[in-house]
Amino acid sequence: MERPLGVATRGTTNPNRLRRVDNWIVETCGDALRAAADPLVVDLGYGATPVTPVELRARLAAGVRADVRVVGLEIDP
Repeated sequence: MERPLGVATRGTTNPNRLRRVDNWIVETCGDALRAAADPLVVDLGYGATPVTPVELRARLAAGVRADVRVVGLEIDP
């Protein structure tokens, strides 16, 4: 099995840390997500806990559309 490319980092994943970025995504990408047949957003490198993709999903569901999917991917198992 090949190893993933990249380097694991240990940033903070505190709750509410990325609320400004999430709100920017809602405002900037909201129209594209509303128009998508199957809206999907990927959170790359969410950190030690999945708090950032969970919060992003909640903000997108409330501000864009309820059926949006958010997938979190993390290089460090």
